Amino acid sequence: MAFVEWQNYRDTNLEAEYRNKYKRLRKLAKTKIEHRQEEYWDEVCEGIEKSIKSNHPATAFSIIRRLKGGSNRVENMPIEDRNSKLLVNTTDQLERWREYFCELLNVHSTVDPYVINEVQITTPTRLELE
Repeated sequence: MAFVEWQNYRDTNLEAEYRNKYKRLRKLAKTKIEHRQEEYWDEVCEGIEKSIKSNHPATAFSIIRRLKGGSNRVENMPIEDRNSKLLVNTTDQLERWREYFCELLNVHSTVDPYVINEVQITTPTRLELE
């Protein structure tokens, strides 16, 4: 309502007054919302702690699951191929994951033979072997 009043009084002498009223109310609403959010999370955390202390971990986990929201199954998550085409088929997705990890983990590297020859091989002592 304060925003509408401010907009109705634009380009008039009273615009600054209504704009300041709107800003003041917006700031008040923001602080009240933040305060209530803190209270809510404190209540939720106390409920989880109380459940755990009273040996009801299932209740605690159900609260956490409720907070998490709906189940997002990884199997249903679409991924893209190299050409940014969406893959929805499970077989295609698995193939893309295989390609991705092959590229990620099979890095071509060159090792200087001089560096390999510089590595000293030590034999463990009898105490270390035991």
